[in-house]
Amino acid sequence: MDTAVLDAALEALRLVFSWPYLLYPLAATILAMLFSASPGLNSSTLMALAIPLTISWDPLHVMLIFGAFVGGATFMGSVTAILFNIPGKAQNAATLLDGYPLTQQGKARTAIGCAATASALGSTFGVLMLVGLIPVMRYAAIALGPPEYLLLAIWGLTMLAALAGNSLVKGLAAAGLGLQLAFIGYDPRTAELRFTFGIDYLADGLSLVPVFLGLFALAEVIDLIMSRRETLSGQLRTQDLRGSVGEGIRSVGRHFGLFLRSSVIGTVIGAIPGIGSSVAGFIAYGHAGQSAGDRSRFGQGDIRGVLAPEAANDAKDGGALVPTLALGIPGGTGTAVLLGALALHGLAPGREMLNDNLVLVFVLIWSLFLSNWVTSLLGLTLVNPMARLGTIRTTRLIPVILVLAVIASQQYRGLLADVACALVFGVLGYLMKRYAWPRIPLVIAIALAPLFETNLHLTLRLQELGRIDFFSRPGVLLLLALTLGNLLLPAFLGRIREIRRQR
Repeated sequence: MDTAVLDAALEALRLVFSWPYLLYPLAATILAMLFSASPGLNSSTLMALAIPLTISWDPLHVMLIFGAFVGGATFMGSVTAILFNIPGKAQNAATLLDGYPLTQQGKARTAIGCAATASALGSTFGVLMLVGLIPVMRYAAIALGPPEYLLLAIWGLTMLAALAGNSLVKGLAAAGLGLQLAFIGYDPRTAELRFTFGIDYLADGLSLVPVFLGLFALAEVIDLIMSRRETLSGQLRTQDLRGSVGEGIRSVGRHFGLFLRSSVIGTVIGAIPGIGSSVAGFIAYGHAGQSAGDRSRFGQGDIRGVLAPEAANDAKDGGALVPTLALGIPGGTGTAVLLGALALHGLAPGREMLNDNLVLVFVLIWSLFLSNWVTSLLGLTLVNPMARLGTIRTTRLIPVILVLAVIASQQYRGLLADVACALVFGVLGYLMKRYAWPRIPLVIAIALAPLFETNLHLTLRLQELGRIDFFSRPGVLLLLALTLGNLLLPAFLGRIREIRRQR
């Protein structure tokens, strides 16, 4: 790191942690936590509401609060996912896959403790990577093109094999259904409608939020009603709950290698424009399942299924700022709103910002860093009160969860039809759970399908025109190798385990 960058980083650090500037990220973090704790509300909504209120503000103050908005909401969305099977937003959907089963086992404290620790450390990793990449981020972002995006999507889809449980056929069938559902709406090449059956609501495709809420939250409500379970955790008294905050914190240390790999995945995916915030968590979850020797535990309450997506989700925030600050290309919804705020105050991303306004860049980064730690530390202090929710009788919780899920599905786009969509997928999710069909491949396929389809068409067209040579690109070769590893490694490891059992 050169002297100018180091001086700017230190000056920004002094500003963020000095009085009264410290109040800005702290207040913004608490506000973002309150927003994200309510399903359907998130930091992007809060940022959009804040833009007109900050027109007359100094750019320094804008950077202080918007950095906190970017990072302050990620963890709290995972709390509702763990406790109620309701993701605060799409990026928290991967956390509920093992977080909620841990709550059902009475281990909500362990899950929340692990999520808070992985979030704080993951955000630290992402921020440090961002700081280290500032001198070279402009050139790194330009190197990726449609072929790399296409292979990244295929790489993620091949992880379905690790998440399909004991039946590869069921896993592939669920993935195929997810891809088919994702293709509903306008064709990205011809703008023609497909698979809508004349229903206007389907013209824009299926929104991830009502689909996730239906497959998991509403499906769980139906399951709770049918199973007549007394409480979420199976326990009526708080003292009967198992697990602890300390156990959740220590789990990050026990699986530190997985934490590092998930953080790298989150940072890299966050730095790729347009992929979407939900993809990082799902790919990290898929990697955790595939790298585990006993992956059949995933989806049944494995702490690694909480650790991996939480580390990736928060590391992603740092990565998402790479294309935003270097090229003015948003890495996700939150950074797209951030670009609007920057433009309003005359701040142009790219060479100008990374040279003339480098101190403001680091103010944004350190504010992001501070907000993630404040969120996680406050979350740890509230673990025990939140864990007690697992002992409340389901007869009282079911109406609350149902109302929250319905409000969240309607509030996302303001469409009542989204509620009907969530209800349909709620029934589908319940049937899949009852008959042991995996839901994870379906939701991962839906999340990755737009990335896959768009870049498939672009890659084929560029190859046809002779603009690219697909197999001569280093990124393509690397991702092809990773994809082959995804396909071959599970069979190889399974063969080794079989040989060991025979001995």
